[in-house]
Amino acid sequence: GHGAMGTVYLGKDPKINREVAIKTLRYEEFDQEQLAEVKKRFFREAEAAGKLAHPNIVTIYDVGEDYEIAYMAMELLDGSDLEKNGSKGSLLPRREVVRIVSAVASALDYAHANGVVHRDIKPANIMILKNGEVKVADFGIARVMASSKTQTGVIMGTPSYMSPEQIAGQKVDGRSDLFSLGVVFFELLTGEKPFAGESIATLIYNITTTPPPALKNLAPDIPEPFNAVVARMLAKDKEQRYQQGKDIVSALNELLKSLEA
Repeated sequence: GHGAMGTVYLGKDPKINREVAIKTLRYEEFDQEQLAEVKKRFFREAEAAGKLAHPNIVTIYDVGEDYEIAYMAMELLDGSDLEKNGSKGSLLPRREVVRIVSAVASALDYAHANGVVHRDIKPANIMILKNGEVKVADFGIARVMASSKTQTGVIMGTPSYMSPEQIAGQKVDGRSDLFSLGVVFFELLTGEKPFAGESIATLIYNITTTPPPALKNLAPDIPEPFNAVVARMLAKDKEQRYQQGKDIVSALNELLKSLEA
């Protein structure tokens, strides 16, 4: 398959006869004067992500460089991402949405506690395996991509899930990921993104200044407690959001009770 970074290959680890996914970073995609910085960043981010060991985070087995290509070998996933589940005709049951968002929040809580911020939480980076497991992919990759002039447009081309502080170019921490997860949660519940715009400029304005529409306007039968949780995840001021992933997990456990009521 082809991604923003390069090609992804199906590979085999000959030592233990294990199939892996090999994600590559093609150097020709980057300006020559930036290449050293891109390489350094790729290996630094890969090393940080490689230290993460959590059931909801894709495991990285190996990172290296060969034939002018940097590569990352990771666990091969049998499943699909959430992109198709953000439209009206293909929404998942609410209980399942809560389960998925809670698993991602748990993964983020662990990553943030280990000093790793994802920076690109969106449906395409959340995988649901055939056995129901939830896996978050591509930790740190957004930072590698953003370091290249040629690639910045790729990141800025889809800012729908970015936090206000990320769009403003400010230093981001884990709370930015939690905002992005709020956007995903909103979309999985309603089939619409909370912030839209005819142009990138309008979209950016809406993310940074306009409150999201009330959930009940788009999904009238949604239990009231959902509104407060989503609104807090999508607070413009990061101080007013949930401060840690585990806070979201607790709030979602309460939401499950409202579904049972």
